[in-house]
Amino acid sequence: MKNIKKIAVALFALGLAGAASAKTIIKVASVAPARSSWDVDQRTISADWARITGGEVELQFMNSDSMGGEGGVIKKLNSVRPGQKPPIGGAVFTSLGIDSFCPDSHIMTLCVPLMFKNQDEVNAVLDEFTPEMQKPLEEKGYIVLGFFNIGWCYFFTKSQVKTPSDLKKQRLTVGGNTSPLLANAFKAAGYLTMDVPADKLLQSMKSPGGVEGVFTIPMYGYAAQYYKTLTNILNVPLCPVMVTFVISKAEWDAIPDKFKPELMQSIKKAERKFIEAQQKNDIEYMKRCENGGAAVYTPDAAGVKIWNDEFADKARYMYDPKTPVADKDFYERITAFLSKFRGN
Repeated sequence: MKNIKKIAVALFALGLAGAASAKTIIKVASVAPARSSWDVDQRTISADWARITGGEVELQFMNSDSMGGEGGVIKKLNSVRPGQKPPIGGAVFTSLGIDSFCPDSHIMTLCVPLMFKNQDEVNAVLDEFTPEMQKPLEEKGYIVLGFFNIGWCYFFTKSQVKTPSDLKKQRLTVGGNTSPLLANAFKAAGYLTMDVPADKLLQSMKSPGGVEGVFTIPMYGYAAQYYKTLTNILNVPLCPVMVTFVISKAEWDAIPDKFKPELMQSIKKAERKFIEAQQKNDIEYMKRCENGGAAVYTPDAAGVKIWNDEFADKARYMYDPKTPVADKDFYERITAFLSKFRGN
């Protein structure tokens, strides 16, 4: 009897120890390039969450490329078998990724070229429209931790581009297999497009008859070494590249409520820091590409007006029913809001 009691006490003690060491580990797939400033910021968020929760909650960020890109990430957010926990509990998606995952968020509407003039306008639109964009994701079973932009897109091309006419002579990949509608919108606007999988892009750039242009943020252009083959950069910021950080409601509900306000504050702090740093990052990585041999062309005011006029005219293809990348109603409400914002 005494031995039985000792065993029971020992098992109880082990149970308490196990409970004390219990940890919620949330695996999050991210498009952040390894060792980039963005990647460093994610590690800071992870450390903050561990500190806030006393080690009870851990965010483990993993690169999306190892999962087959954003399409693979979407698959891993779902259970392999009914009743089984999905392989990952969250993701940091680009605009293209979140559009594939939840088209009703209409986040691609924020990527209409040259709709925004500066970061202040992006921030104002996010403040105004975030609740509307996150609602479809919440209905899908996900908590939106943040919408923010991680840089602005620029065209990287093989031959120098000064005008839209120059760009229309080059074969572009602008979404490819990830977003065929985006490619179709550019095609309808008079541009040559190619659908190339992300893992074949560098190979295509180096091949005769392959890709001659992409638009991407300088951080990606440098990290992926696009600038070594697409050696010309048009210094006209086309649109912000939006990012959405989501975790499943099941993972969020597993976190004790007492921690949640501070955890959200941690995300907002990192978000503000990243938005403040992104313009500096664009300049820094553009300079790295230039130092690596790329030629940067910066048009004068008249040249910038030509680009503005071109994309203002072609914006309709982004929300055309045949190529519905953007949502027409949402686009019109955003442009109306921006017009009022600029007036104030």
